[in-house]
Amino acid sequence: MDTLAVDPRVSPDARWVPTDPFDADLPAPKAWMRGDIGPGDWTIPVPAACLREIAQAVAELRNHPVPTLLLTPADFAMPECRALMARVKAVLDDGIGFAVLDRLDAGAFDKAELQAAYWLLSQMIARPVAQAFKGTMLYDVTDTGLKTGPRVRGDVTSDELSWHTDYGFHLPPPYIGLLVLRTAMEGGRSSMGSLYTGHNAMRRRHPSLLRRLYRPFYWNRQGEHADGDAVCTYNPVFAVTGGQVRARFNKFLQPVGYRQMGQEIDAEGMEALNTLFAVMSEPDHHVSFDLAPGQIEFIANDRMCHSRTTFRDHDDPDRRRHLVRIFLRDQGRRSFMG
Repeated sequence: MDTLAVDPRVSPDARWVPTDPFDADLPAPKAWMRGDIGPGDWTIPVPAACLREIAQAVAELRNHPVPTLLLTPADFAMPECRALMARVKAVLDDGIGFAVLDRLDAGAFDKAELQAAYWLLSQMIARPVAQAFKGTMLYDVTDTGLKTGPRVRGDVTSDELSWHTDYGFHLPPPYIGLLVLRTAMEGGRSSMGSLYTGHNAMRRRHPSLLRRLYRPFYWNRQGEHADGDAVCTYNPVFAVTGGQVRARFNKFLQPVGYRQMGQEIDAEGMEALNTLFAVMSEPDHHVSFDLAPGQIEFIANDRMCHSRTTFRDHDDPDRRRHLVRIFLRDQGRRSFMG
C-alpha cells in the first residue's frame, strides 16, 4: 500500500476508517450517482416555526442593533432553528454532502438582516473563519467586471467556475455556505458532485492516476498570503485525515503553481487532474440545479466539488447576481492562515 498523506490537525473521526482506499469503493451515501438522488434529497424546507424565530431575531436587532460579526446563537432563543441546522449538518457529515435551505423571505428583510440570519444559522454548523488573507468573514460573490487570472479569483467574475473545492491551496474549510440574495438575468446554474464518486471511478478505471492524486502538487495561492511568504503550497488532492478520505480539487491552480516554482507539472500529475475533472463532468456523476433568492446552500467542502456556469447579468447594479459566502471550520485559528 502507498504511504498516504495525513493531516495531523484534523481530529480523529471513527465513523468510517478506510484500511486502504485503493482496495474498495468509498461507501454510499457519501458516494452517489445522479440516479441515486433528487431535489428532495438536498432541498430542506425551512419550517414556519424557524421562520418565526428568525423574524423575532431580526425584530430584536432592529430595536437593539449589534454588528453582525458579534452575533452568536446564544443571544437568541432559536430551538427550532438549532434542530433544523442539526439536520443540515447530518446531511453534510454523513449524507450526500450538500443541502439547500428553502428558504428565507428575501423580500421581508434587507441585505444586512438576511446576513444576520445567515450568520446565526451558519454558526449552528461550525465556527465562521476568515476566507481571505485580509480577514474577510462574509464574502460577496458578485461580478466585478474582472477576468480570472493568477491573482484574480473566479468568484468575482462572471466566468464559468468549473469543478473545484474552495481554497484547496491552503487550509480548506470543511463547510462552506452561500446565501442567495439575487440571481443573474441568465445563466449561473450550479452543479454538485461527490469526489467520493470520482474516487471510486478513478480506482476502478485509472488506479495508477488515483495514486498520483494522493501525492502532493504545488498549488498557486492566488496572492492570498503575506508579502514575502511562499507563493505556493504543496498538497495532494486526496488524503486520509481523521480516519476519512478528504479531498481538495482545482485543476487550474497546479500548473500555475509549478510555473511559479520554476518547474513544469509532471505529465502523470496533469493527466490525473484532467482525468478526475473529466470523471466529474460525466452526467451520471453530478447534479445541476438553479438557486433562488432567499435560499442558502451548504456544502461539505472536504469531499464535494461544485461548479457554476457563466452568466449574463442585469445592467442595473441593484439587480445583479449577488451571493454571500461563509467559511465554517472548528479547527485551527479563525484567521485565513489557520
